[in-house]
Amino acid sequence: MIKFFRKIRRNLLSQGKTGKYFKYALGEIILVVIGILIALQINNLNEKKKTRDKEIIYLINIRIDQIQNLKALDDFISIRTDELRSTEFVLKYFEMDSLVDLNKFNYHNLNVLEWYPFIQNNNTYDELLNAGNLSLISNIEIKYKLQNMQTSYKSIAFVEAEMQQDYERYLYEVFFNSVDFKSSIENFEEQLSKGQNKSDIKIERNDFESLKKSKLYRNGLSLSDFNTNILIEKYSQMIIQTKELIKLIEDETK
Repeated sequence: MIKFFRKIRRNLLSQGKTGKYFKYALGEIILVVIGILIALQINNLNEKKKTRDKEIIYLINIRIDQIQNLKALDDFISIRTDELRSTEFVLKYFEMDSLVDLNKFNYHNLNVLEWYPFIQNNNTYDELLNAGNLSLISNIEIKYKLQNMQTSYKSIAFVEAEMQQDYERYLYEVFFNSVDFKSSIENFEEQLSKGQNKSDIKIERNDFESLKKSKLYRNGLSLSDFNTNILIEKYSQMIIQTKELIKLIEDETK
C-alpha cells in the first residue's frame, strides 16, 4: 500500500500536480496513524485480557482457600462447643462437696486443656500482597470483603492469644502442680478409646479434690467459658462473611 502511494506521488510531482500530491501525502499519513492506533488498541485489548485472565486465576484460588477456611471454621465451632460443654461440666463440680465421678472430671478437664488456635488458609491473599497485585482485583466489593476479613481474623487471633496466656497462667500451671499428668492423660486416652486399650489406669482422688479447691483454677475455667463463647460467635460471623465472599467470586468468574 505504501509503495502504491509512493508511485502516485511521484507521478503527481512529475506532472506538476502539487496540490493533489499533498492530498495523497496527507492521506498516507492518516492511514499510518490509523494503523498505529489500531495496533495500540489491539495491544491494549491483549494486555487487558492477560490482566483479566490473571485476576480470574487469583479469584479462583481465593475461592478455594475460602472453601477450606469454611470447613475449618465449621470444625472449630464443633471443637469449641465441645470444649464449652466440658468447661461447664467441670464448673458444676466446683459446686459439689465431693467428686461424684472422678473419671468424668478428669476427662472434661483434659478436654478443656487440649486447646490450639485457628489457622487461616490465606496463601493466595498473601501472594497477592507480596507480589503487589492486589490492584488486579477489579471488583471493589470483593476487594473490600477480602480486606475486611483480614481484620476479622486478626480479631480472632487476638482473642485466641489472650486465651492462650490465660490457660498458661490460670489452668496449665495449677493443673500440673496438682495432678499427676501421666496417669491423667492415660486415663483420658483410655476413655477416648472406650475401653479398647484394656488398661486399668488409676488416678488419685486427692489430686483432683485439691484441684477442685483452687479458686485460681475455677476462675480460669470461668474465663475460658467467657472467651470460648466469644470465639464461637466470631467463628460464626466469619462463616457468614466467607460464604458472602465465595458467592461474589462465583458471580464474578462465571
